[in-house]
Amino acid sequence: MEIITEDSVTVTAIEISEFSHERAHREMTSLANIQPNLVAFMVEFTQDLDQEVSALALFWFFNICRMFQQAYRRPLKQVSNDTIFECYESNESLIDSLEHTHDRFIERIASIQLSDQPYVMQYLVESLFEQVDEKAGLELTEDDTGYLFLLLKTVVDSLNNTTDEVKF
Repeated sequence: MEIITEDSVTVTAIEISEFSHERAHREMTSLANIQPNLVAFMVEFTQDLDQEVSALALFWFFNICRMFQQAYRRPLKQVSNDTIFECYESNESLIDSLEHTHDRFIERIASIQLSDQPYVMQYLVESLFEQVDEKAGLELTEDDTGYLFLLLKTVVDSLNNTTDEVKF
């Protein structure tokens, strides 16, 4: 397993923030061709959210996928629906087991449990918990934050599991 570096995560996030609307659309279309199962998973599981929350989730999803693409410097193997389902189920069980756990313990468990790609997970957690767009009036609810964490951690784990299968 190759750990994506903190520098790679930062550079990728900055690069994407500078994309024009047109380039972002082209890149997302390209991602849909490369990872149709992951895109379908995210679209399906975010369709009932508020439009702004769904758009933000897809933005973070794109960032995470791009971080893997940039770090591995080669086309990623397509993630299977089975891999996505297994990761989702595992993450759902983890979250359910933490339901009545104190926040400090959750942070500690998260730092240990989520260590396969620590810098990608750091990006995700910081994005989720620091997301307040005062201009647009968008602030994620606790339910939105938890749900998006489940979905996006599933994406990270799915990509990580699939890249583990690729031999150098």
